[in-house]
Amino acid sequence: MSDTHPLTSLPRALLEAGYEGTTYRAVYARAVDGAIPASQGKNGRWTFQLADLPQIAEALSLSDAHAA
Repeated sequence: MSDTHPLTSLPRALLEAGYEGTTYRAVYARAVDGAIPASQGKNGRWTFQLADLPQIAEALSLSDAHAA
């Protein structure tokens, strides 16, 4: 898996990609619920792929901050 990042960096990655802000608690809850593409490793840590940011933003109902 290339370009895998810890879920804790997802809120910042979304902001840097130009989406509205969200909290770690929100993304964690959605990951546990299976609502966003994220995976839990054997160590219990959640990760996401940078390529999935558009799909994640859509699932979190985050709009593109540049689209206004």
